[in-house]
Amino acid sequence: MVVLLPEIAVATLDGRAHYKIMSILKEMGLKFDNVMPEEVLSPIIKLVITTEKEKSLINHEKVLSLEELSKDPYLAKEEIIDNLYSNSDESIIIGIDPGKRTGIAVYYRQKELMGDVLNSIDETIAKVVKLIENTHAKKKIVRIGNGEPEMADKMANELSKRLRNTIIELVDERGTSSLSKIKPSKKVVRDQRSAMIIALRQGKRFKGSF
Repeated sequence: MVVLLPEIAVATLDGRAHYKIMSILKEMGLKFDNVMPEEVLSPIIKLVITTEKEKSLINHEKVLSLEELSKDPYLAKEEIIDNLYSNSDESIIIGIDPGKRTGIAVYYRQKELMGDVLNSIDETIAKVVKLIENTHAKKKIVRIGNGEPEMADKMANELSKRLRNTIIELVDERGTSSLSKIKPSKKVVRDQRSAMIIALRQGKRFKGSF
């Protein structure tokens, strides 16, 4: 069994800051080491997160302070991924499984950024627009499952009006429901797992998108 060693170090003596950083990393499923600010770091560490006051004490080429992270939790995660995986494909992919409860899954630089289940089309569109408008990604793709064709077309049409430089695709949903039941990596609901599969499945470009 291969054990993945932490690539992130949290280096702060500020208890409140440590809790905030730890909460973000745990939610992202990222392992980390706790170290002292002036501690000599393992060569495997790719990123150190600390506070602005303690930043000067860190001897590492990539140091990010809590104060530099966005107050929006999703954008904060994106900033961490930017620093940790800067050599990977700089794209954001959003998968949507429309329905009474709409699943949404977001991947940034090929890493899972977030997943959620929303209760309306309007709420979903608002969240997608906010994510796309604030992302640092150079390439932006929104993939919508077509299991509910009328709902999918309505959502794709509205997003194409509100988003520029964004590829919108309609994805064949056949098989997503059964695949979403297979060995999830963590506890997520079916709609969210279906959205994850949709995000990673290439679709047909919506004719109204830019």
